[in-house]
Amino acid sequence: MLLYQALEAAGRSLEACDVQAVFALAELDAGTVQAVITWITTAGKVPFAR
Repeated sequence: MLLYQALEAAGRSLEACDVQAVFALAELDAGTVQAVITWITTAGKVPFAR
């Protein structure tokens, strides 16, 4: 559930293949899942330099 919330907060709508990826990530250990959530959260807040 936290992965979905992080993706939504970053402005990413989930497509069918995304849902499968979220389920696969959710099966990983808690530390790994938290790292992915942190990456998503950070990516949603930090503008990328071009």
